[in-house]
Amino acid sequence: MPPSRAELRQATQERVLTAADSLFRERGFDATTIRDIAEASGVSVGSVMASGDKNALLVRVFDSLIEKGHAQPPTVVGRGDSCADGILNLVRPFVALFTSRQDLSRMYASIQASGKEPSPLFTRLAALLVEEIGATISAHGCTDPAAIAGTAQAIYFAYIGTLFSRSAQQTIDESELLASLRDTFTSICACASGAHTSQEFAP
Repeated sequence: MPPSRAELRQATQERVLTAADSLFRERGFDATTIRDIAEASGVSVGSVMASGDKNALLVRVFDSLIEKGHAQPPTVVGRGDSCADGILNLVRPFVALFTSRQDLSRMYASIQASGKEPSPLFTRLAALLVEEIGATISAHGCTDPAAIAGTAQAIYFAYIGTLFSRSAQQTIDESELLASLRDTFTSICACASGAHTSQEFAP
């Protein structure tokens, strides 16, 4: 049975995204044109534009990479005996992606911050990550159950804010960024833990 139109369209989009990813890495975002992507993927300029402009293509490329990173089980580094360590292991794959493609990460952060090309996948995965952070906090048992959801949200926004603010730097060191995030997570967890303790021993 010959492929359906939907299957052909999906295959074309995958070729376009693969070509865009390769060219963005090799030439840089600004130096890559829609025509370059069309030639590399073997389709017309119109077919590329059907998949989106350059901003949309970059967002879709990064969304795909983020989704793959989320699908992988977190790599546990160290004992992970603190709440902050457990959360750090959740975000480690995303930090590795962010620091390995710094120029494109800056552009992705800029596009997301501007709201010009909102990503439903980014929003959905954000919700999943908040849930996973909450589960990690709950398993550690350091926070009042009623405060877990708020603490998870605070940690997530601190994490995203750190990534996006660091995107403005010329170079981003992965180990330094991870250390900074760990300090931030530790501070937030300590505040939540302190509030929990004060409530437990309140007269």
